[in-house]
Amino acid sequence: MTYTIEQRLMSGLPNMALTALKYVIAHESSNENNYGPDALENEIKYMNLNKANAFTSHWVGGGGRIVQVAPVDKVQYGCGPKGNPFSYAQVELARTNDKEQFKKDYASYIWLLRKLATDAGIPVVLDGIGNGIKSHRWITDNLGGTTHTDPYSYLLSMGISEAQFKQDILNGLIEQPQPEKDDDDIMKFTNDATKAAVRDYIKQAVDKKLIDKSWLDKFDNGTLTSGDFEGLKIIVAQRSN
Repeated sequence: MTYTIEQRLMSGLPNMALTALKYVIAHESSNENNYGPDALENEIKYMNLNKANAFTSHWVGGGGRIVQVAPVDKVQYGCGPKGNPFSYAQVELARTNDKEQFKKDYASYIWLLRKLATDAGIPVVLDGIGNGIKSHRWITDNLGGTTHTDPYSYLLSMGISEAQFKQDILNGLIEQPQPEKDDDDIMKFTNDATKAAVRDYIKQAVDKKLIDKSWLDKFDNGTLTSGDFEGLKIIVAQRSN
């Protein structure tokens, strides 16, 4: 399965080159006060306000959404001064107390970490010897400059052991067959004018960089559902403010 990566790059970042490309860092927010349906957006908003002190390249949450907020292959302030100069990307996982949502978040988290490691040309191995995907805890234990131990405690609280996490990073998740969409779920149009207006709405949002082009592709190939469109309108409204 391939996921959409929403591009919402923050302004005013330091744009510092890496010393060397060695790691992709796996984080989780460690925020015990932010579990609700808006947890992902709350975390992104908070990071944008505090980016001078801490920021990472990606956030995952909200039922499997992936949001890129900073460039990869540049220094990010996520795992301390000993790890930041060597980290191609750093990925934060927003919390939830909904086990079904967590399954979606975890699947996209695994997919993204594996993809970023492949993009960076480093081993798709978690907390092994040498270069690869590293937990924040690994940085604390092996490089220092930070004391955080995420993401293991949160993952364990949701039923994912350290051994399972390492195996899922190594092998990826086995995709479950997706049920076919009911014809009633697919967007129907009473006339061509309505269809053209919906497409124009989506295209304008893409042109303004409020949403990724994959939304337009989904509309054009006839797989955009009414539910998708309602959710899309909410996203566009939020980002237009």
